[in-house]
Amino acid sequence: MHIFLSLAAVIIVSLILALFIIVLFVMYFRVSAQKDKVISLLREQNKSILKVQEELKSAKEMAEESDRLKTFFLANMSHEIRTPLNAIMGFSSLLNDSALSEEERRQFVNLIHDNSNKLLDVMGEIFDIAQIESGIISMQFEPCPVNELLMNLVSQFNIEKSMIGKEDISIRLKKPNKDAAFSIFTDEHKLRQTLVNLIENALKYTEQGSIEIGYSFREDDKVEFFVRDTGIGFKQEKLDVLFQRFRQVDEGHSRTFGGVGLGLTLSKKFVELLGGDMWAESEIGKGSVFYFTLPYKPSAS
Repeated sequence: MHIFLSLAAVIIVSLILALFIIVLFVMYFRVSAQKDKVISLLREQNKSILKVQEELKSAKEMAEESDRLKTFFLANMSHEIRTPLNAIMGFSSLLNDSALSEEERRQFVNLIHDNSNKLLDVMGEIFDIAQIESGIISMQFEPCPVNELLMNLVSQFNIEKSMIGKEDISIRLKKPNKDAAFSIFTDEHKLRQTLVNLIENALKYTEQGSIEIGYSFREDDKVEFFVRDTGIGFKQEKLDVLFQRFRQVDEGHSRTFGGVGLGLTLSKKFVELLGGDMWAESEIGKGSVFYFTLPYKPSAS
C-alpha cells in the first residue's frame, strides 16, 4: 500500500514539475516574443528618428542653399541694375559738355539708349517671374507666323553680334516649312521672349563658330524648336539646376558673364504655360542645344 502511495506521490510531483516547466517555457516564449516586439518597435522608431534627422538635414541644406542663392541674386541684381544706371547718369551728364563733337554726342546717346534697354530687360525679368509665381500671368493665344518671327530674330541678332564684337559668329536658320505664312496657335509674345532668351544665352557663351535656330515636326502633333551653339558648353550635372531661379553655369563672384539668372527659368515657365516642355543637352567645349516643344495647332486661316 505504501509503495502505491509513494508511486502516486512521485507521479503527482512529476506532473507538477512538468506543468511548472511548461509554464516556465510558455512564460519564456511570451517574454521572448514581447522582447522581439519591443526590439522591433525600437528599430522602427530608430528608423523614423533617422529619417526625420535626414529630412531635417536636407531641409536645413535646402534653406541654406536658398539663402545663399537669394543673397547672391540680390548682390548680382544690384550690380546688374547699378551698372546701366551709372552709365545712363554718367553719359547723360557728359552731354552737357559744349565741347563735345556731334559724333561723340551721338555715341553717348546710343550708349544711354543701350543701357536703358539693359535696365528695362532686368526689371522685365524680375516682374515676369513675380507674375508667374503669383499666378496672375495670362497667355494670349492667337495665330503666330513662325517663319516670319524666326527670320526677324536672325536679322536682329546678326546686327547685335556686330555690336558686341562677335561678327565672325554665324547665325543661321533651319525651317522645314518654307511657307512664309506658316503659323501655330500660341502666344507670340511669350514664344518670341523664350527664343530671345535662348539666343542671347547662346550668343553670350559662344566666342566662335555658329548658332543655329530652327524647328522640326514631331509625330505627337508638336513643333520642336531648338537653339544650337558651339559655345563653352556645361557639365552634365549642371543640367539639373540650369532652369532653377537665379542659377547660372558660372556662379562665382568673378563670373565672366552677366545676367540675373532668370532667363532660362522664365523660358521654361513660358513653355510650360503654353503646353510644352523644355530641356537641354551639352558637352564641355562642344556647345549646347536647348530644345522646347509647343502644341502644333494650325490657324483656321
